[in-house]
Amino acid sequence: MFQKVAVIVPVKGIPYYFVKCMASLLALDYPDYELIVVDDGLEPGILSALSKFSEKVRILKSESRGPSFARNLAASNTDAGLIAFTDSDCVLERSWLKELVKGLEQFPEAVSCGGIQKSPDDASKFQKDVFSAFHKTGRVCEYMRSASVDQVTEVDHNASCNVIYKRDIFLKEGGFFEGLWPGEDVELDCRLRKKGLKIVFNPKAVVYHYRPESLKKVYQMMLRYGMVQAFLIKKYGIFRKVQLVPFILLFFIMIMLLTGIKGLTVGLILLIWGLLILVAYFLSLRAVIIFLITIVSWNAGFLKGLFMKSPLAKK
Repeated sequence: MFQKVAVIVPVKGIPYYFVKCMASLLALDYPDYELIVVDDGLEPGILSALSKFSEKVRILKSESRGPSFARNLAASNTDAGLIAFTDSDCVLERSWLKELVKGLEQFPEAVSCGGIQKSPDDASKFQKDVFSAFHKTGRVCEYMRSASVDQVTEVDHNASCNVIYKRDIFLKEGGFFEGLWPGEDVELDCRLRKKGLKIVFNPKAVVYHYRPESLKKVYQMMLRYGMVQAFLIKKYGIFRKVQLVPFILLFFIMIMLLTGIKGLTVGLILLIWGLLILVAYFLSLRAVIIFLITIVSWNAGFLKGLFMKSPLAKK
């Protein structure tokens, strides 16, 4: 017997890919699910377009209080035993929900299950390069995990664009940290793991995620991600591999500066070799540029977050 699932999507502004997202949501191959779209500040035109789905979709309003509040609001307004989350710029495979539920069935003790992200076939060349840059760093940041094995495995974190939780435990543990964005999914999974709860990953649960369409948007997004990671370190200490990166980079920079001209020369040679390796690794100069902007903006955001006087988010 299939357990009822509430699929929750927070939406804001004018989501360009939302029509594709809705079409894939309505076509899911799962016998018992409801769709909850949370209006987190939609433009009037999008709201009118949503009205044609009113019989199939529940629409809640969150008064533009952010995606964490929006997701928690929807989770509190359903009787479904399971709650699945995705984003408005994602397109889902028909089997997506079945595979997430299957992960929980294979690991009954698990509190949540996530899946894999892929690049849509109709994404622009730039978006595919962004996806490639993000995917290459997947082993460090754990955001875009590779399907190294074709089976359900235990992990530390799943992205909120492709994840399902047991609703009772989600609510008991307080849901997403309201006001925190992005990284609210990292914070929640950190709390769950600290309590000894199991999180799993099923590579057969697939979403196709559209990526930023300009270098400016990549920079802004990664700057924010870096700030959030600094906030999380101040709250929980270091608990992810990616959080070590700024300290390692700072260490090497200090070593080069302290060793004078020789150190700077060695550093320059290593930088050139590193760039050549990156070109060979990505086989795309634009992907290398995106990767470098990602690294610079993330670390800049991290340093900014470490020295911020006010907290990044409030509970």
